[in-house]
Amino acid sequence: MPNGGMRICRSCRGPGNMKVPKDKKKQLDLLCRLMKDKREDSMVCATDAGREGELIFRLAYEYAGCRKPIERLWISSMEDAAIRDGFEHLRPGKDYDRLYDAAVCRAGADWLVGIYATRLFSVLYGVTLNVGRVMSLTLALLVQREAEIQEFASVPFYVPEITFGGFTASGERQEEQAKAEAIRVSYDGQTATVRSVEKQIKTVQPPRLYDLTTLQRECNRIYGYTAQQTLDYLQSLYEKNWRPIPAPTASI
Repeated sequence: MPNGGMRICRSCRGPGNMKVPKDKKKQLDLLCRLMKDKREDSMVCATDAGREGELIFRLAYEYAGCRKPIERLWISSMEDAAIRDGFEHLRPGKDYDRLYDAAVCRAGADWLVGIYATRLFSVLYGVTLNVGRVMSLTLALLVQREAEIQEFASVPFYVPEITFGGFTASGERQEEQAKAEAIRVSYDGQTATVRSVEKQIKTVQPPRLYDLTTLQRECNRIYGYTAQQTLDYLQSLYEKNWRPIPAPTASI
Protein backbone atom coordinates (compact mmCIF):
# COMPACT_ATOMS: atom_id res chain seq x y z
CA MET A 1 0.00 0.00 0.00
CA PRO A 2 1.72 3.24 -1.06
CA ASN A 3 2.20 5.68 1.79
CA GLY A 4 4.52 8.59 1.19
CA GLY A 5 6.66 6.56 -1.21
CA MET A 6 6.87 3.44 1.03
CA ARG A 7 4.85 0.26 1.10
CA ILE A 8 3.81 -1.66 4.21
CA CYS A 9 4.27 -5.41 3.80
CA ARG A 10 2.04 -7.81 5.74
CA SER A 11 0.74 -4.84 7.73
CA CYS A 12 3.74 -5.14 10.09
CA ARG A 13 5.93 -2.36 11.35
CA GLY A 14 9.66 -1.96 11.17
CA PRO A 15 12.21 -1.05 8.47
CA GLY A 16 12.50 -4.70 7.34
CA ASN A 17 8.86 -4.70 6.28
CA MET A 18 9.02 -1.59 4.12
CA LYS A 19 10.04 -1.29 0.49
CA VAL A 20 11.13 2.00 -1.01
CA PRO A 21 10.71 2.71 -4.76
CA LYS A 22 14.00 3.52 -6.45
CA ASP A 23 12.92 7.03 -7.41
CA LYS A 24 12.16 7.84 -3.74
CA LYS A 25 15.20 6.29 -2.10
CA LYS A 26 17.60 9.22 -2.57
CA GLN A 27 15.23 11.68 -0.89
CA LEU A 28 14.39 9.22 1.89
CA ASP A 29 18.07 8.56 2.59
CA LEU A 30 18.59 12.31 2.97
CA LEU A 31 15.67 12.49 5.37
CA CYS A 32 17.08 9.61 7.40
CA ARG A 33 20.45 11.34 7.71
CA LEU A 34 18.75 14.50 8.97
CA MET A 35 16.76 12.52 11.52
CA LYS A 36 19.93 10.91 12.85
CA ASP A 37 21.89 14.19 12.95
CA LYS A 38 23.44 14.40 16.44
CA ARG A 39 23.07 18.17 16.47
CA GLU A 40 19.32 17.76 16.95
CA ASP A 41 17.84 16.13 20.03
CA SER A 42 14.13 16.06 19.06
CA MET A 43 11.80 15.91 16.06
CA VAL A 44 8.74 17.93 15.01
CA CYS A 45 6.11 16.11 12.96
CA ALA A 46 4.65 18.77 10.64
CA THR A 47 2.80 16.58 8.14
CA ASP A 48 -0.91 16.99 7.39
CA ALA A 49 -3.12 17.13 10.48
CA GLY A 50 -4.80 13.77 9.97
CA ARG A 51 -4.43 10.01 9.91
CA GLU A 52 -2.51 9.82 6.63
CA GLY A 53 -0.14 12.63 7.58
CA GLU A 54 0.64 10.87 10.85
CA LEU A 55 1.30 7.59 9.06
CA ILE A 56 3.66 9.13 6.50
CA PHE A 57 5.83 10.71 9.20
CA ARG A 58 5.89 7.63 11.43
CA LEU A 59 6.85 5.35 8.53
CA ALA A 60 9.84 7.55 7.72
CA TYR A 61 10.67 7.84 11.44
CA GLU A 62 10.66 4.07 11.93
CA TYR A 63 12.45 3.39 8.66
CA ALA A 64 15.25 5.69 9.79
CA GLY A 65 15.46 3.88 13.14
CA CYS A 66 15.11 7.23 14.86
CA ARG A 67 14.38 7.26 18.60
CA LYS A 68 14.41 10.97 19.28
CA PRO A 69 11.42 12.52 21.11
CA ILE A 70 8.61 13.70 18.85
CA GLU A 71 6.51 16.85 19.08
CA ARG A 72 3.44 17.32 16.88
CA LEU A 73 2.52 20.42 14.87
CA TRP A 74 -1.26 20.27 14.35
CA ILE A 75 -2.58 22.99 12.03
CA SER A 76 -5.09 23.15 9.18
CA SER A 77 -4.13 26.56 7.78
CA MET A 78 -0.95 27.68 6.03
CA GLU A 79 -1.30 31.31 7.07
CA ASP A 80 1.72 32.73 8.90
CA ALA A 81 -0.24 33.43 12.09
CA ALA A 82 -1.63 29.89 12.22
CA ILE A 83 1.83 28.38 11.68
CA ARG A 84 3.38 30.52 14.43
CA ASP A 85 0.56 29.64 16.81
CA GLY A 86 0.98 25.94 16.00
CA PHE A 87 4.69 26.01 16.81
CA GLU A 88 3.97 27.82 20.05
CA HIS A 89 1.57 25.03 21.07
CA LEU A 90 3.37 21.85 20.02
CA ARG A 91 1.97 18.68 21.60
CA PRO A 92 3.79 15.48 22.61
CA GLY A 93 3.95 12.95 19.80
CA LYS A 94 2.62 10.19 22.08
CA ASP A 95 -0.74 11.98 22.13
CA TYR A 96 -1.18 10.80 18.52
CA ASP A 97 -0.06 7.18 18.93
CA ARG A 98 -3.62 5.90 18.56
CA LEU A 99 -4.07 7.97 15.41
CA TYR A 100 -1.00 6.24 14.01
CA ASP A 101 -2.33 2.84 15.08
CA ALA A 102 -5.61 3.56 13.27
CA ALA A 103 -3.72 4.55 10.12
CA VAL A 104 -1.60 1.37 10.21
CA CYS A 105 -4.71 -0.78 10.66
CA ARG A 106 -6.44 0.86 7.72
CA ALA A 107 -3.38 0.57 5.48
CA GLY A 108 -2.96 -3.09 6.48
CA ALA A 109 -6.63 -3.81 5.81
CA ASP A 110 -6.37 -2.17 2.38
CA TRP A 111 -3.37 -4.31 1.59
CA LEU A 112 -4.80 -7.61 2.82
CA VAL A 113 -8.27 -7.15 1.37
CA GLY A 114 -6.86 -5.97 -1.95
CA ILE A 115 -4.40 -8.83 -2.37
CA TYR A 116 -6.39 -11.81 -1.12
CA ALA A 117 -9.88 -10.80 -2.24
CA THR A 118 -8.63 -9.83 -5.71
CA ARG A 119 -6.94 -13.21 -6.12
CA LEU A 120 -9.96 -15.08 -4.79
CA PHE A 121 -12.53 -13.47 -7.08
CA SER A 122 -10.20 -13.53 -10.09
CA VAL A 123 -9.71 -17.30 -9.68
CA LEU A 124 -13.41 -17.93 -9.04
CA TYR A 125 -14.60 -16.10 -12.15
CA GLY A 126 -11.64 -16.61 -14.47
CA VAL A 127 -11.05 -12.89 -15.11
CA THR A 128 -9.13 -10.20 -13.28
CA LEU A 129 -11.51 -8.63 -10.75
CA ASN A 130 -10.00 -5.90 -8.61
CA VAL A 131 -11.40 -5.90 -5.07
CA GLY A 132 -10.67 -3.32 -2.39
CA ARG A 133 -11.99 -1.97 0.91
CA VAL A 134 -13.22 1.28 -0.64
CA MET A 135 -13.56 0.21 -4.28
CA SER A 136 -15.88 -2.72 -3.62
CA LEU A 137 -18.19 -0.82 -1.27
CA THR A 138 -18.46 2.06 -3.73
CA LEU A 139 -19.18 -0.35 -6.58
CA ALA A 140 -21.83 -2.06 -4.45
CA LEU A 141 -23.57 1.26 -3.86
CA LEU A 142 -23.56 1.97 -7.60
CA VAL A 143 -24.94 -1.47 -8.42
CA GLN A 144 -27.64 -1.15 -5.76
CA ARG A 145 -28.68 2.26 -7.02
CA GLU A 146 -28.74 1.08 -10.63
CA ALA A 147 -30.95 -1.85 -9.63
CA GLU A 148 -33.35 0.52 -7.87
CA ILE A 149 -33.51 2.69 -11.00
CA GLN A 150 -34.18 -0.31 -13.24
CA GLU A 151 -36.92 -1.61 -10.94
CA PHE A 152 -38.60 1.75 -10.47
CA ALA A 153 -42.13 1.88 -11.82
CA SER A 154 -43.68 5.31 -12.20
CA VAL A 155 -47.22 5.71 -10.86
CA PRO A 156 -49.25 8.59 -12.36
CA PHE A 157 -51.21 10.84 -10.02
CA TYR A 158 -53.55 13.78 -10.43
CA VAL A 159 -53.91 16.96 -8.37
CA PRO A 160 -57.17 18.93 -8.47
CA GLU A 161 -56.57 22.70 -8.78
CA ILE A 162 -58.91 25.66 -8.71
CA THR A 163 -58.01 29.26 -9.50
CA PHE A 164 -59.35 32.36 -7.72
CA GLY A 165 -58.23 35.39 -9.69
CA GLY A 166 -54.49 34.85 -9.60
CA PHE A 167 -54.51 32.54 -6.58
CA THR A 168 -54.33 28.78 -7.15
CA ALA A 169 -55.37 26.24 -4.56
CA SER A 170 -54.23 22.63 -4.89
CA GLY A 171 -55.86 19.57 -3.37
CA GLU A 172 -54.41 16.23 -2.34
CA ARG A 173 -52.98 13.82 -4.89
CA GLN A 174 -55.45 11.38 -6.40
CA GLU A 175 -54.62 8.10 -8.10
CA GLU A 176 -57.63 8.36 -10.44
CA GLN A 177 -58.04 11.22 -12.88
CA ALA A 178 -61.85 11.02 -12.71
CA LYS A 179 -61.81 11.49 -8.95
CA ALA A 180 -59.50 14.51 -9.19
CA GLU A 181 -61.71 16.03 -11.88
CA ALA A 182 -64.83 15.44 -9.78
CA ILE A 183 -63.25 17.30 -6.86
CA ARG A 184 -62.32 20.21 -9.13
CA VAL A 185 -65.80 20.42 -10.63
CA SER A 186 -67.48 20.32 -7.22
CA TYR A 187 -65.64 23.50 -6.20
CA ASP A 188 -65.77 25.24 -9.56
CA GLY A 189 -67.82 28.46 -9.39
CA GLN A 190 -68.11 28.34 -5.59
CA THR A 191 -67.11 31.08 -3.15
CA ALA A 192 -63.83 30.66 -1.29
CA THR A 193 -62.94 32.29 2.01
CA VAL A 194 -59.41 32.97 3.23
CA ARG A 195 -59.56 32.04 6.91
CA SER A 196 -56.03 32.90 7.95
CA VAL A 197 -52.77 34.29 6.64
CA GLU A 198 -49.40 33.43 8.14
CA LYS A 199 -46.22 35.37 7.61
CA GLN A 200 -42.78 34.18 8.62
CA ILE A 201 -39.45 35.91 8.74
CA LYS A 202 -36.62 33.47 8.10
CA THR A 203 -32.91 33.96 8.36
CA VAL A 204 -30.99 32.21 5.63
CA GLN A 205 -27.35 31.47 6.40
CA PRO A 206 -24.80 32.19 3.65
CA PRO A 207 -23.53 29.11 1.83
CA ARG A 208 -20.63 27.33 3.48
CA LEU A 209 -17.14 27.48 2.05
CA TYR A 210 -16.20 24.75 -0.38
CA ASP A 211 -14.41 21.65 0.79
CA LEU A 212 -12.23 19.93 -1.79
CA THR A 213 -14.76 17.27 -2.80
CA THR A 214 -17.62 19.74 -3.27
CA LEU A 215 -15.41 22.12 -5.24
CA GLN A 216 -14.30 19.30 -7.53
CA ARG A 217 -17.92 18.31 -8.11
CA GLU A 218 -19.00 21.89 -8.87
CA CYS A 219 -16.07 22.49 -11.23
CA ASN A 220 -16.99 19.32 -13.08
CA ARG A 221 -20.64 20.35 -13.32
CA ILE A 222 -20.01 23.93 -14.44
CA TYR A 223 -16.72 23.78 -16.33
CA GLY A 224 -16.31 20.09 -17.12
CA TYR A 225 -13.02 19.83 -15.17
CA THR A 226 -11.91 16.43 -13.94
CA ALA A 227 -11.16 16.01 -10.23
CA GLN A 228 -7.43 15.93 -10.99
CA GLN A 229 -7.63 19.14 -13.05
CA THR A 230 -9.32 20.97 -10.18
CA LEU A 231 -6.70 19.67 -7.75
CA ASP A 232 -3.89 20.77 -10.08
CA TYR A 233 -5.37 24.28 -10.37
CA LEU A 234 -5.68 24.52 -6.57
CA GLN A 235 -2.10 23.36 -6.15
CA SER A 236 -0.97 26.04 -8.62
CA LEU A 237 -2.86 28.71 -6.65
CA TYR A 238 -1.35 27.42 -3.41
CA GLU A 239 2.16 27.66 -4.81
CA LYS A 240 1.42 31.30 -5.71
CA ASN A 241 0.22 31.93 -2.11
CA TRP A 242 -3.31 32.67 -3.33
CA ARG A 243 -5.07 29.96 -1.29
CA PRO A 244 -4.40 27.42 1.53
CA ILE A 245 -3.01 23.97 0.84
CA PRO A 246 -5.64 21.79 -0.91
CA ALA A 247 -6.47 19.22 1.81
CA PRO A 248 -9.68 17.10 1.67
CA THR A 249 -10.98 18.44 5.00
CA ALA A 250 -10.05 22.10 4.43
CA SER A 251 -12.57 24.77 3.49
CA ILE A 252 -11.83 27.05 0.56
